[in-house]
Amino acid sequence: MGQSLASKAISGIKWNTISTILNAIMQIGYTSIMARLLAPEAFGLVAISIIILQFGGYFAQMGFNKAIIQIKDLTDDHIRATFTSSLLLGILFTVLIWVTAPLTAQLFKNPDVIPVVRAMALIFVINGAAATSISLLERNMRFKAVSILETSSFVIGYLGVGILLAYLDFGVYSLIFAQLAQATVVAIGSYAVVRHNVIFHFGWDVWKPLFNYGSKMSFISLLEWLTSTLPAILIGRLLGDYKLGIYDRAHKLVSLPMYMLTRTFSKVIFPSFSKLQSETVKLGKVYLSSITLVIALVIPICAGIFAAAPEIVYVLLGDQWTESVPILQILSFAVALNLITMFAGIICDAKAKLNFKIVLNLVLVGVLVVFILLLRGFGLPGFAVAFLMAEAVRMMLYQYTIKQVLELPYKQQLSVYVPGIINGAIIGVILYLFSAYLRTTGLSILVILIMQMAAGGLLLAVLSLLFPHKILKTELKMILDKSGLTSKLADKPGITGQLYRNFIIDAK
Repeated sequence: MGQSLASKAISGIKWNTISTILNAIMQIGYTSIMARLLAPEAFGLVAISIIILQFGGYFAQMGFNKAIIQIKDLTDDHIRATFTSSLLLGILFTVLIWVTAPLTAQLFKNPDVIPVVRAMALIFVINGAAATSISLLERNMRFKAVSILETSSFVIGYLGVGILLAYLDFGVYSLIFAQLAQATVVAIGSYAVVRHNVIFHFGWDVWKPLFNYGSKMSFISLLEWLTSTLPAILIGRLLGDYKLGIYDRAHKLVSLPMYMLTRTFSKVIFPSFSKLQSETVKLGKVYLSSITLVIALVIPICAGIFAAAPEIVYVLLGDQWTESVPILQILSFAVALNLITMFAGIICDAKAKLNFKIVLNLVLVGVLVVFILLLRGFGLPGFAVAFLMAEAVRMMLYQYTIKQVLELPYKQQLSVYVPGIINGAIIGVILYLFSAYLRTTGLSILVILIMQMAAGGLLLAVLSLLFPHKILKTELKMILDKSGLTSKLADKPGITGQLYRNFIIDAK
Protein backbone atom coordinates (compact mmCIF):
# COMPACT_ATOMS: atom_id res chain seq x y z
CA MET A 1 0.00 0.00 0.00
CA GLY A 2 1.52 3.34 -1.02
CA GLN A 3 2.29 5.84 1.68
CA SER A 4 -0.41 8.30 0.59
CA LEU A 5 -2.97 5.51 0.45
CA ALA A 6 -1.86 4.20 3.84
CA SER A 7 -2.13 7.69 5.35
CA LYS A 8 -5.62 8.10 3.93
CA ALA A 9 -6.60 4.69 5.29
CA ILE A 10 -5.30 5.49 8.78
CA SER A 11 -7.06 8.85 8.72
CA GLY A 12 -10.25 7.18 7.51
CA ILE A 13 -10.10 4.60 10.29
CA LYS A 14 -9.57 7.38 12.83
CA TRP A 15 -12.59 9.39 11.69
CA ASN A 16 -14.75 6.31 11.26
CA THR A 17 -13.79 5.18 14.75
CA ILE A 18 -14.85 8.49 16.24
CA SER A 19 -18.12 8.38 14.32
CA THR A 20 -18.69 4.74 15.22
CA ILE A 21 -18.19 5.29 18.94
CA LEU A 22 -20.51 8.29 18.98
CA ASN A 23 -23.16 6.52 16.89
CA ALA A 24 -22.92 3.34 18.99
CA ILE A 25 -23.47 5.31 22.19
CA MET A 26 -26.39 7.18 20.64
CA GLN A 27 -27.82 3.96 19.20
CA ILE A 28 -27.78 2.32 22.62
CA GLY A 29 -29.55 5.33 24.14
CA TYR A 30 -32.05 5.51 21.29
CA THR A 31 -32.85 1.79 21.50
CA SER A 32 -33.27 1.98 25.25
CA ILE A 33 -35.63 4.97 25.13
CA MET A 34 -37.71 3.72 22.21
CA ALA A 35 -38.06 0.25 23.75
CA ARG A 36 -39.72 1.89 26.73
CA LEU A 37 -41.94 4.21 24.72
CA LEU A 38 -43.13 1.64 22.16
CA ALA A 39 -44.54 -1.88 22.31
CA PRO A 40 -42.76 -4.91 20.75
CA GLU A 41 -45.44 -5.01 18.04
CA ALA A 42 -44.24 -1.62 16.69
CA PHE A 43 -40.72 -2.95 16.25
CA GLY A 44 -42.15 -6.09 14.67
CA LEU A 45 -44.08 -4.08 12.06
CA VAL A 46 -41.00 -2.04 11.20
CA ALA A 47 -38.89 -5.21 11.06
CA ILE A 48 -41.34 -6.70 8.53
CA SER A 49 -41.25 -3.49 6.49
CA ILE A 50 -37.46 -3.37 6.51
CA ILE A 51 -37.34 -6.92 5.17
CA ILE A 52 -39.43 -5.86 2.18
CA LEU A 53 -37.50 -2.64 1.67
CA GLN A 54 -34.15 -4.38 1.84
CA PHE A 55 -35.34 -6.82 -0.80
CA GLY A 56 -36.27 -3.96 -3.13
CA GLY A 57 -33.19 -1.97 -2.19
CA TYR A 58 -30.80 -4.41 -3.80
CA PHE A 59 -32.52 -3.87 -7.13
CA ALA A 60 -33.11 -0.14 -6.61
CA GLN A 61 -29.37 0.55 -6.63
CA MET A 62 -28.25 -2.23 -9.01
CA GLY A 63 -24.80 -1.99 -7.44
CA PHE A 64 -23.91 1.14 -9.42
CA ASN A 65 -22.78 2.92 -6.25
CA LYS A 66 -20.21 0.18 -5.61
CA ALA A 67 -19.19 0.17 -9.26
CA ILE A 68 -18.01 3.79 -9.24
CA ILE A 69 -15.85 3.03 -6.20
CA GLN A 70 -14.32 -0.07 -7.79
CA ILE A 71 -13.85 1.15 -11.37
CA LYS A 72 -10.27 2.20 -12.14
CA ASP A 73 -10.81 5.08 -14.57
CA LEU A 74 -13.87 7.06 -13.49
CA THR A 75 -15.29 9.70 -15.85
CA ASP A 76 -17.98 12.36 -15.53
CA ASP A 77 -20.24 10.24 -17.76
CA HIS A 78 -19.92 7.33 -15.31
CA ILE A 79 -21.03 9.65 -12.51
CA ARG A 80 -23.99 10.94 -14.51
CA ALA A 81 -25.05 7.40 -15.47
CA THR A 82 -24.85 6.29 -11.83
CA PHE A 83 -26.95 9.24 -10.64
CA THR A 84 -29.50 8.64 -13.40
CA SER A 85 -29.96 4.98 -12.57
CA SER A 86 -30.00 5.47 -8.79
CA LEU A 87 -32.62 8.21 -8.82
CA LEU A 88 -34.93 6.67 -11.44
CA LEU A 89 -34.76 3.24 -9.86
CA GLY A 90 -35.46 4.82 -6.47
CA ILE A 91 -38.63 6.41 -7.83
CA LEU A 92 -39.65 3.19 -9.57
CA PHE A 93 -39.30 1.06 -6.47
CA THR A 94 -41.13 3.55 -4.28
CA VAL A 95 -44.09 3.18 -6.62
CA LEU A 96 -43.76 -0.61 -6.81
CA ILE A 97 -43.64 -1.03 -3.04
CA TRP A 98 -46.64 1.26 -2.64
CA VAL A 99 -48.68 -0.76 -5.14
CA THR A 100 -47.66 -4.19 -3.87
CA ALA A 101 -47.95 -3.39 -0.14
CA PRO A 102 -51.13 -5.55 0.21
CA LEU A 103 -49.10 -8.58 -0.88
CA THR A 104 -46.81 -7.97 2.09
CA ALA A 105 -49.84 -8.11 4.38
CA GLN A 106 -50.80 -11.46 2.89
CA LEU A 107 -47.27 -12.82 3.17
CA PHE A 108 -47.01 -11.99 6.87
CA LYS A 109 -50.74 -12.33 7.60
CA ASN A 110 -50.83 -8.83 9.07
CA PRO A 111 -52.84 -6.00 7.43
CA ASP A 112 -51.30 -3.42 9.79
CA VAL A 113 -48.06 -3.59 7.81
CA ILE A 114 -49.54 -1.97 4.66
CA PRO A 115 -49.38 1.72 5.69
CA VAL A 116 -46.02 1.15 7.38
CA VAL A 117 -44.43 -0.31 4.24
CA ARG A 118 -45.88 2.45 2.07
CA ALA A 119 -44.54 5.22 4.31
CA MET A 120 -41.09 3.67 4.54
CA ALA A 121 -40.92 3.18 0.76
CA LEU A 122 -40.03 6.87 0.41
CA ILE A 123 -36.53 5.88 1.55
CA PHE A 124 -35.84 4.61 -2.00
CA VAL A 125 -36.15 8.07 -3.53
CA ILE A 126 -34.06 9.68 -0.80
CA ASN A 127 -31.30 7.06 -0.98
CA GLY A 128 -31.36 7.12 -4.78
CA ALA A 129 -30.68 10.84 -4.78
CA ALA A 130 -27.85 10.49 -2.25
CA ALA A 131 -26.09 7.32 -3.47
CA THR A 132 -23.76 8.93 -6.01
CA SER A 133 -22.48 11.65 -3.67
CA ILE A 134 -21.84 9.19 -0.87
CA SER A 135 -20.00 6.80 -3.20
CA LEU A 136 -17.78 9.61 -4.49
CA LEU A 137 -16.90 10.59 -0.92
CA GLU A 138 -15.93 7.00 -0.15
CA ARG A 139 -14.00 6.55 -3.42
CA ASN A 140 -11.94 9.63 -2.61
CA MET A 141 -11.60 8.41 1.00
CA ARG A 142 -13.08 11.62 2.44
CA PHE A 143 -14.16 9.83 5.58
CA LYS A 144 -14.05 12.90 7.80
CA ALA A 145 -16.96 14.38 5.84
CA VAL A 146 -18.78 11.03 5.82
CA SER A 147 -18.37 10.65 9.59
CA ILE A 148 -19.67 14.15 10.30
CA LEU A 149 -22.68 13.54 8.06
CA GLU A 150 -23.51 10.21 9.70
CA THR A 151 -23.26 11.53 13.24
CA SER A 152 -25.20 14.75 12.64
CA SER A 153 -27.93 12.90 10.70
CA PHE A 154 -28.32 10.39 13.53
CA VAL A 155 -28.73 13.18 16.06
CA ILE A 156 -31.33 14.98 13.96
CA GLY A 157 -33.20 11.93 12.65
CA TYR A 158 -33.23 9.46 15.51
CA LEU A 159 -32.56 11.42 18.69
CA GLY A 160 -34.50 14.44 17.49
CA VAL A 161 -37.39 13.40 15.27
CA GLY A 162 -37.74 9.76 16.41
CA ILE A 163 -37.78 10.22 20.18
CA LEU A 164 -39.91 13.38 20.00
CA LEU A 165 -42.57 11.66 17.90
CA ALA A 166 -42.54 8.58 20.13
CA TYR A 167 -43.05 10.81 23.17
CA LEU A 168 -45.94 12.50 21.37
CA ASP A 169 -47.53 9.05 20.91
CA PHE A 170 -47.01 8.66 17.16
CA GLY A 171 -46.34 4.96 17.78
CA VAL A 172 -44.77 3.01 14.95
CA TYR A 173 -44.58 6.14 12.78
CA SER A 174 -41.97 7.61 15.11
CA LEU A 175 -39.63 4.80 13.97
CA ILE A 176 -40.49 5.45 10.32
CA PHE A 177 -40.02 9.22 10.31
CA ALA A 178 -36.78 8.86 12.26
CA GLN A 179 -35.28 6.81 9.41
CA LEU A 180 -36.65 9.12 6.72
CA ALA A 181 -35.32 12.20 8.47
CA GLN A 182 -31.88 10.67 8.95
CA ALA A 183 -31.66 9.66 5.27
CA THR A 184 -32.79 13.13 4.15
CA VAL A 185 -30.08 14.86 6.16
CA VAL A 186 -27.44 12.54 4.63
CA ALA A 187 -28.76 13.18 1.11
CA ILE A 188 -28.69 16.96 1.46
CA GLY A 189 -25.35 17.04 3.28
CA SER A 190 -23.53 14.66 0.92
CA TYR A 191 -24.51 16.63 -2.18
CA ALA A 192 -23.50 19.88 -0.47
CA VAL A 193 -20.00 18.40 -0.07
CA VAL A 194 -19.77 16.73 -3.51
CA ARG A 195 -21.49 18.79 -6.20
CA HIS A 196 -21.50 16.21 -8.99
CA ASN A 197 -23.19 16.54 -12.38
CA VAL A 198 -26.92 15.71 -12.14
CA ILE A 199 -27.76 15.79 -15.87
CA PHE A 200 -29.16 12.39 -16.88
CA HIS A 201 -27.05 10.09 -19.08
CA PHE A 202 -28.43 7.04 -20.94
CA GLY A 203 -25.55 6.00 -23.21
CA TRP A 204 -25.11 2.21 -23.10
CA ASP A 205 -21.36 2.42 -23.70
CA VAL A 206 -21.04 4.12 -20.32
CA TRP A 207 -23.70 2.05 -18.60
CA LYS A 208 -22.33 -1.32 -19.72
CA PRO A 209 -19.25 -1.66 -17.44
CA LEU A 210 -21.21 -0.24 -14.52
CA PHE A 211 -24.12 -2.59 -15.18
CA ASN A 212 -21.92 -5.68 -15.65
CA TYR A 213 -20.31 -5.15 -12.24
CA GLY A 214 -23.27 -3.59 -10.48
CA SER A 215 -25.87 -6.18 -11.50
CA LYS A 216 -23.75 -8.98 -10.08
CA MET A 217 -23.18 -6.97 -6.90
CA SER A 218 -26.92 -6.42 -6.64
CA PHE A 219 -27.67 -10.12 -7.04
CA ILE A 220 -25.02 -11.03 -4.44
CA SER A 221 -26.45 -8.47 -2.04
CA LEU A 222 -29.89 -10.00 -2.55
CA LEU A 223 -28.56 -13.46 -1.69
CA GLU A 224 -26.75 -12.10 1.37
CA TRP A 225 -29.92 -10.33 2.43
CA LEU A 226 -31.87 -13.57 2.04
CA THR A 227 -29.50 -15.55 4.26
CA SER A 228 -29.50 -12.85 6.96
CA THR A 229 -33.27 -12.23 6.97
CA LEU A 230 -34.73 -15.66 6.15
CA PRO A 231 -35.03 -16.51 9.87
CA ALA A 232 -36.88 -13.21 10.46
CA ILE A 233 -39.17 -13.79 7.46
CA LEU A 234 -40.17 -17.23 8.70
CA ILE A 235 -40.50 -16.09 12.31
CA GLY A 236 -42.83 -13.28 11.22
CA ARG A 237 -44.94 -15.69 9.18
CA LEU A 238 -44.95 -18.71 11.51
CA LEU A 239 -44.71 -17.16 14.99
CA GLY A 240 -46.18 -13.66 14.55
CA ASP A 241 -44.98 -10.09 14.94
CA TYR A 242 -44.53 -10.36 18.74
CA LYS A 243 -41.94 -13.13 18.41
CA LEU A 244 -40.38 -11.32 15.48
CA GLY A 245 -40.07 -8.21 17.64
CA ILE A 246 -38.26 -10.26 20.30
CA TYR A 247 -35.88 -11.76 17.73
CA ASP A 248 -35.35 -8.44 15.97
CA ARG A 249 -34.40 -6.56 19.16
CA ALA A 250 -31.95 -9.29 20.18
CA HIS A 251 -30.40 -9.27 16.71
CA LYS A 252 -30.15 -5.46 16.68
CA LEU A 253 -28.58 -5.35 20.15
CA VAL A 254 -25.57 -7.29 18.92
CA SER A 255 -25.51 -6.56 15.19
CA LEU A 256 -25.77 -2.77 15.25
CA PRO A 257 -22.86 -2.10 17.65
CA MET A 258 -20.71 -4.80 16.02
CA TYR A 259 -21.60 -3.59 12.53
CA MET A 260 -20.63 -0.07 13.53
CA LEU A 261 -17.30 -1.32 14.86
CA THR A 262 -16.40 -3.31 11.76
CA ARG A 263 -17.66 -0.66 9.34
CA THR A 264 -14.93 1.55 10.80
CA PHE A 265 -12.60 -0.71 8.84
CA SER A 266 -14.85 -1.93 6.03
CA LYS A 267 -15.73 1.52 4.67
CA VAL A 268 -12.03 2.30 4.40
CA ILE A 269 -11.06 -1.19 3.24
CA PHE A 270 -13.20 -1.41 0.07
CA PRO A 271 -11.75 1.66 -1.70
CA SER A 272 -8.27 0.71 -0.40
CA PHE A 273 -8.59 -2.88 -1.65
CA SER A 274 -9.95 -1.61 -4.98
CA LYS A 275 -6.86 0.52 -5.53
CA LEU A 276 -4.72 -2.63 -5.00
CA GLN A 277 -6.89 -4.99 -7.07
CA SER A 278 -4.10 -5.76 -9.56
CA GLU A 279 -1.44 -6.44 -6.87
CA THR A 280 -2.47 -9.82 -5.48
CA VAL A 281 0.49 -10.38 -3.13
CA LYS A 282 0.25 -6.95 -1.55
CA LEU A 283 -3.53 -7.24 -1.32
CA GLY A 284 -3.16 -10.57 0.49
CA LYS A 285 -0.91 -8.97 3.11
CA VAL A 286 -3.30 -6.08 3.63
CA TYR A 287 -6.23 -8.50 3.94
CA LEU A 288 -4.49 -10.59 6.60
CA SER A 289 -3.52 -7.47 8.55
CA SER A 290 -7.05 -6.10 8.42
CA ILE A 291 -8.77 -9.27 9.48
CA THR A 292 -6.29 -9.90 12.30
CA LEU A 293 -7.26 -6.60 13.90
CA VAL A 294 -10.99 -7.08 13.33
CA ILE A 295 -11.05 -10.61 14.77
CA ALA A 296 -9.02 -9.49 17.79
CA LEU A 297 -11.73 -6.92 18.48
CA VAL A 298 -14.97 -8.64 17.43
CA ILE A 299 -14.63 -12.06 19.07
CA PRO A 300 -13.75 -10.76 22.58
CA ILE A 301 -16.59 -8.21 22.45
CA CYS A 302 -19.10 -10.86 21.39
CA ALA A 303 -17.87 -13.15 24.17
CA GLY A 304 -18.50 -10.30 26.59
CA ILE A 305 -22.01 -9.78 25.18
CA PHE A 306 -22.72 -13.48 25.74
CA ALA A 307 -21.66 -13.27 29.41
CA ALA A 308 -23.55 -10.04 30.13
CA ALA A 309 -26.66 -10.75 28.01
CA PRO A 310 -29.23 -10.67 30.87
CA GLU A 311 -28.03 -7.29 32.11
CA ILE A 312 -27.81 -5.87 28.57
CA VAL A 313 -31.43 -6.82 27.85
CA TYR A 314 -32.86 -5.67 31.19
CA VAL A 315 -31.05 -2.32 31.19
CA LEU A 316 -31.41 -1.42 27.51
CA LEU A 317 -34.82 -2.91 26.73
CA GLY A 318 -36.61 -3.60 30.02
CA ASP A 319 -38.13 -6.56 31.85
CA GLN A 320 -40.72 -7.26 29.13
CA TRP A 321 -37.91 -8.39 26.78
CA THR A 322 -36.66 -11.32 28.90
CA GLU A 323 -37.23 -13.77 26.04
CA SER A 324 -34.51 -11.97 24.09
CA VAL A 325 -31.71 -13.07 26.46
CA PRO A 326 -30.96 -16.58 25.05
CA ILE A 327 -31.46 -15.28 21.51
CA LEU A 328 -28.93 -12.52 22.13
CA GLN A 329 -26.42 -15.05 23.48
CA ILE A 330 -26.70 -17.29 20.42
CA LEU A 331 -26.68 -14.45 17.92
CA SER A 332 -23.63 -12.82 19.52
CA PHE A 333 -21.42 -15.52 17.99
CA ALA A 334 -23.40 -15.73 14.73
CA VAL A 335 -22.96 -12.01 14.11
CA ALA A 336 -19.25 -12.27 14.97
CA LEU A 337 -18.74 -14.87 12.23
CA ASN A 338 -20.80 -12.85 9.76
CA LEU A 339 -18.75 -9.71 10.29
CA ILE A 340 -15.44 -11.55 10.04
CA THR A 341 -16.31 -13.05 6.66
CA MET A 342 -17.38 -9.60 5.46
CA PHE A 343 -13.75 -8.82 4.67
CA ALA A 344 -13.33 -11.88 2.48
CA GLY A 345 -16.38 -10.71 0.57
CA ILE A 346 -14.83 -7.26 0.12
CA ILE A 347 -11.75 -8.91 -1.42
CA CYS A 348 -13.98 -10.53 -4.05
CA ASP A 349 -15.70 -7.19 -4.69
CA ALA A 350 -12.41 -5.30 -5.06
CA LYS A 351 -10.97 -7.85 -7.51
CA ALA A 352 -14.31 -8.22 -9.33
CA LYS A 353 -14.34 -11.96 -8.58
CA LEU A 354 -18.08 -11.91 -8.21
CA ASN A 355 -18.89 -15.35 -9.61
CA PHE A 356 -17.23 -16.89 -6.55
CA LYS A 357 -19.57 -14.93 -4.29
CA ILE A 358 -22.65 -15.81 -6.32
CA VAL A 359 -22.01 -19.57 -6.10
CA LEU A 360 -21.05 -19.33 -2.42
CA ASN A 361 -24.23 -17.48 -1.47
CA LEU A 362 -26.48 -19.78 -3.50
CA VAL A 363 -25.03 -22.73 -1.59
CA LEU A 364 -25.45 -20.87 1.69
CA VAL A 365 -29.15 -20.16 1.10
CA GLY A 366 -29.75 -23.88 0.64
CA VAL A 367 -27.74 -24.73 3.75
CA LEU A 368 -29.68 -22.22 5.86
CA VAL A 369 -33.02 -23.58 4.66
CA VAL A 370 -31.98 -27.10 5.69
CA PHE A 371 -30.87 -25.94 9.15
CA ILE A 372 -34.12 -24.00 9.70
CA LEU A 373 -36.24 -26.99 8.69
CA LEU A 374 -34.31 -29.19 11.13
CA LEU A 375 -34.46 -26.74 14.07
CA ARG A 376 -37.71 -24.81 13.68
CA GLY A 377 -39.42 -27.05 16.25
CA PHE A 378 -37.27 -25.46 18.97
CA GLY A 379 -38.90 -22.03 18.54
CA LEU A 380 -36.87 -18.81 18.53
CA PRO A 381 -33.68 -20.46 19.86
CA GLY A 382 -33.88 -22.97 17.01
CA PHE A 383 -33.97 -20.19 14.40
CA ALA A 384 -31.02 -18.47 16.09
CA VAL A 385 -28.97 -21.68 16.16
CA ALA A 386 -29.76 -22.31 12.48
CA PHE A 387 -28.42 -18.86 11.67
CA LEU A 388 -25.27 -19.54 13.74
CA MET A 389 -24.61 -22.84 11.97
CA ALA A 390 -25.10 -21.25 8.56
CA GLU A 391 -22.57 -18.54 9.43
CA ALA A 392 -20.04 -21.21 10.38
CA VAL A 393 -20.54 -22.78 6.94
CA ARG A 394 -20.14 -19.35 5.33
CA MET A 395 -16.78 -18.92 7.06
CA MET A 396 -15.51 -22.26 5.73
CA LEU A 397 -16.69 -21.45 2.19
CA TYR A 398 -14.88 -18.11 2.28
CA GLN A 399 -11.69 -19.82 3.41
CA TYR A 400 -11.78 -21.76 0.15
CA THR A 401 -12.66 -18.63 -1.86
CA ILE A 402 -9.76 -16.60 -0.46
CA LYS A 403 -7.39 -19.47 -1.19
CA GLN A 404 -8.45 -19.29 -4.84
CA VAL A 405 -8.57 -15.50 -5.19
CA LEU A 406 -5.48 -14.49 -3.18
CA GLU A 407 -3.61 -17.81 -3.21
CA LEU A 408 -3.36 -17.78 0.59
CA PRO A 409 -2.90 -21.23 2.22
CA TYR A 410 -5.50 -22.32 4.78
CA LYS A 411 -2.89 -22.37 7.54
CA GLN A 412 -1.97 -18.76 6.91
CA GLN A 413 -5.62 -17.71 6.86
CA LEU A 414 -6.50 -19.56 10.05
CA SER A 415 -3.46 -18.29 11.95
CA VAL A 416 -4.88 -14.77 12.10
CA TYR A 417 -7.86 -16.08 14.09
CA VAL A 418 -5.63 -17.20 16.96
CA PRO A 419 -5.23 -13.87 18.85
CA GLY A 420 -8.97 -13.15 18.77
CA ILE A 421 -9.99 -16.67 19.77
CA ILE A 422 -7.53 -16.79 22.69
CA ASN A 423 -8.50 -13.36 23.99
CA GLY A 424 -12.19 -14.08 23.45
CA ALA A 425 -12.03 -17.33 25.40
CA ILE A 426 -10.18 -15.71 28.30
CA ILE A 427 -12.50 -12.70 28.45
CA GLY A 428 -15.64 -14.83 28.05
CA VAL A 429 -14.76 -17.23 30.87
CA ILE A 430 -13.55 -14.57 33.32
CA LEU A 431 -16.49 -12.26 32.62
CA TYR A 432 -19.00 -15.12 32.89
CA LEU A 433 -17.67 -16.09 36.33
CA PHE A 434 -17.44 -12.46 37.40
CA SER A 435 -21.04 -11.87 36.29
CA ALA A 436 -22.26 -14.92 38.20
CA TYR A 437 -20.66 -13.50 41.34
CA LEU A 438 -22.05 -10.00 40.82
CA ARG A 439 -25.59 -11.36 40.50
CA THR A 440 -25.35 -12.71 44.07
CA THR A 441 -24.31 -9.38 45.58
CA GLY A 442 -27.68 -7.62 45.47
CA LEU A 443 -26.33 -4.75 43.37
CA SER A 444 -28.66 -3.06 40.90
CA ILE A 445 -28.68 -4.38 37.35
CA LEU A 446 -27.33 -1.09 36.00
CA VAL A 447 -24.36 -1.17 38.39
CA ILE A 448 -23.65 -4.78 37.44
CA LEU A 449 -23.68 -3.93 33.74
CA ILE A 450 -21.32 -1.00 34.27
CA MET A 451 -18.93 -3.25 36.21
CA GLN A 452 -19.15 -5.91 33.49
CA MET A 453 -18.33 -3.37 30.79
CA ALA A 454 -15.43 -1.96 32.80
CA ALA A 455 -14.04 -5.43 33.49
CA GLY A 456 -14.41 -6.51 29.87
CA GLY A 457 -12.78 -3.35 28.56
CA LEU A 458 -9.89 -3.66 31.02
CA LEU A 459 -9.32 -7.31 30.13
CA LEU A 460 -9.34 -6.53 26.40
CA ALA A 461 -6.88 -3.66 26.88
CA VAL A 462 -4.52 -5.73 29.02
CA LEU A 463 -4.56 -8.75 26.71
CA SER A 464 -4.21 -6.63 23.55
CA LEU A 465 -1.65 -4.09 24.70
CA LEU A 466 0.33 -5.61 27.57
CA PHE A 467 0.22 -9.31 26.68
CA PRO A 468 -0.62 -9.43 22.97
CA HIS A 469 -0.15 -12.51 20.86
CA LYS A 470 2.86 -12.12 18.55
CA ILE A 471 0.67 -11.89 15.43
CA LEU A 472 -1.47 -9.14 16.95
CA LYS A 473 1.56 -7.32 18.30
CA THR A 474 3.09 -7.10 14.84
CA GLU A 475 -0.09 -5.61 13.37
CA LEU A 476 -0.48 -3.07 16.19
CA LYS A 477 3.11 -1.92 15.72
CA MET A 478 2.50 -1.47 12.00
CA ILE A 479 -0.48 0.80 12.72
CA LEU A 480 1.58 2.89 15.12
CA ASP A 481 4.32 3.17 12.50
CA LYS A 482 1.86 4.31 9.83
CA SER A 483 0.25 6.85 12.18
CA GLY A 484 3.61 8.35 13.12
CA LEU A 485 3.31 7.50 16.82
CA THR A 486 6.22 5.05 16.98
CA SER A 487 8.99 7.59 17.53
CA LYS A 488 6.89 9.65 19.92
CA LEU A 489 6.12 6.70 22.16
CA ALA A 490 9.62 5.21 21.96
CA ASP A 491 11.21 8.52 23.03
CA LYS A 492 8.79 9.05 25.89
CA PRO A 493 10.54 8.99 29.31
CA GLY A 494 9.57 6.74 32.17
CA ILE A 495 7.60 3.51 32.22
CA THR A 496 5.46 4.39 29.15
CA GLY A 497 8.48 4.69 26.88
CA GLN A 498 10.12 1.59 28.35
CA LEU A 499 7.00 -0.50 27.84
CA TYR A 500 6.72 0.61 24.24
CA ARG A 501 10.44 0.01 23.55
CA ASN A 502 9.97 -3.54 24.84
CA PHE A 503 6.85 -3.78 22.67
CA ILE A 504 8.91 -2.88 19.56
CA ILE A 505 11.66 -5.40 20.38
CA ASP A 506 9.18 -8.23 20.94
CA ALA A 507 7.30 -7.40 17.73
CA LYS A 508 10.39 -7.73 15.56
